[in-house]
Amino acid sequence: MLKLMKYEFRKLRTTLLALLAALVALEAGFIVGEAMGKETMMGVCLGLITLLTFLVYAYVLVAGIASYDRELREKSGYLVFMVPVRPVGVVLSKLAFTALTALVVTALFGSVAFLDFRYLLDKLDISADTMQQINMVLRFGLKANADVMQILRMALFAGVTVLIELVLTMCTAYLAITLAATLLQNKKGFVRTLISLVFFVGLTWGANALAQKLIYSRVALDTPFAEMTGAVAWGLLFNAVLCAAFTAASAWLLDHKVNL
Repeated sequence: MLKLMKYEFRKLRTTLLALLAALVALEAGFIVGEAMGKETMMGVCLGLITLLTFLVYAYVLVAGIASYDRELREKSGYLVFMVPVRPVGVVLSKLAFTALTALVVTALFGSVAFLDFRYLLDKLDISADTMQQINMVLRFGLKANADVMQILRMALFAGVTVLIELVLTMCTAYLAITLAATLLQNKKGFVRTLISLVFFVGLTWGANALAQKLIYSRVALDTPFAEMTGAVAWGLLFNAVLCAAFTAASAWLLDHKVNL
């Protein structure tokens, strides 16, 4: 699996280096703005770094899905799926690489944006009254009854949720692409892509509807914090089970139905 992940990295290496160069250039602009005392320049660079953080996350996710689709349609897929590794290992290596890359790169870009934002706030000398108002808004958004430990717990849940949602999106897309490849063995191009999209939308809608019926239908705005946390935990477990099921289904279809 490590060799397959290394192969995935080589395909994205040039683009990732270009994105990293863009981050360095924007951070240099932020530093130059600070040295020249131009808060507007610092704000523009910070805004672009923040935007780039979301774009990088989306790019890595889409690139991981597009790579899988391309390898099922082109001859390169023969080399990948015929290695002495079970299909489930190939799928897991792609999932692991994309998830880890998305998290590491997004964390890097996000950390730079956060540190620059904190520095800019200190430089602008935001008043204590303004910061207190911001804190009040945040507390209101968190229902004001949450203590520090509860807020930290929800932050942890949020981080895990982002990871599982990323993996679930990829697992759903992989299964949709594999189903289309199974049904349309000799067709390529727009029709196969359209069928994959239909499967993806259908699987996503079905998973969300099932989660809503089984878990989230019992949660309302006035639900106690502890019960809401429990619902989030059950939702994470549900999504994790779907990830495993979709991955197993994709691997089984690759092993028994798809003509590579």
